[in-house]
Amino acid sequence: MNRLLENDQKLSSNTLHGRAWCEVYSAKVDEWLAMLWNDVAGERSDVALVATGGHGRSELCPESDLDLLLLYKGSNVDELAKALWYPMWDIGVKLGHAVRTVDGALSLARDDLDVATSLLSARCIAGSADLAQELYTRAHKQWRNESRRALDELRERVEERQAKFGEVAFLLEPDLKEGRGGLRDVHSLWWAEAALPVLGISEQTCLAEDYETLLATRVELHRCTGRRGERLSLQEQDAVGNALGLADGDELMARVASAARSIAWTSDIVWHRYEQSRRRSRPFRDRPRNRAVTRDGYPSSRPL
Repeated sequence: MNRLLENDQKLSSNTLHGRAWCEVYSAKVDEWLAMLWNDVAGERSDVALVATGGHGRSELCPESDLDLLLLYKGSNVDELAKALWYPMWDIGVKLGHAVRTVDGALSLARDDLDVATSLLSARCIAGSADLAQELYTRAHKQWRNESRRALDELRERVEERQAKFGEVAFLLEPDLKEGRGGLRDVHSLWWAEAALPVLGISEQTCLAEDYETLLATRVELHRCTGRRGERLSLQEQDAVGNALGLADGDELMARVASAARSIAWTSDIVWHRYEQSRRRSRPFRDRPRNRAVTRDGYPSSRPL
């Protein structure tokens, strides 16, 4: 995908950062995928190319994988899958891919938390919009119907990951994605919100602002190093800070630490509330969903 970066003035300049950069890049990738789809699939109405995970959120960073699902019903799609994947591999695209029916995808999601959460941001790139919408709608319904089990597993996953990767706010070389107070903690709260109304308005607002800080740092880290990675090493901190218009790495790390502490605090509060309600065997929060949500079910204050 480096050609897309080199050939687009907005993406190669230093005028876009964070989510704004990700949105432009994701749109360029989607445009290229749609062109490829038209070449190999034509007007078929029984298949769809669907982005999931971070790609589905239009949150592609410079070195992100493309997470793609070839969705079909009825007919065999082996040749179509080969015609799609091979051109991507030929140009070095880092690709996470699968070929499934709607029922097959949902069946796998019941037993695999990663699949279940990736489907919450399913987004049609090309092909049958109705088929993609069916997956999206049923995936969210299944997630809500199994909310207690799903959130128990999600909470355990959060605790294990935080223990493994440590504190973003206090490490000299933090993992921006997996560490405690990192991007994945926010994802986990969004996924929980898609199952139950767990976030207050002020919590949504703070998460959106802090998430943007870490996402902008991650984008520039990828741009500065030219490689995939989430660990913000000492030797890269000045360059990343300068790319964001900051004086040096110290100013960058102060901002990262502040955002991470806020995210970690919100995460702790939300999961503590959930654990308390679990022990009492009562609903997590007795309040309606009285705020706007985006198409993918996340709070409207989430950075789009």
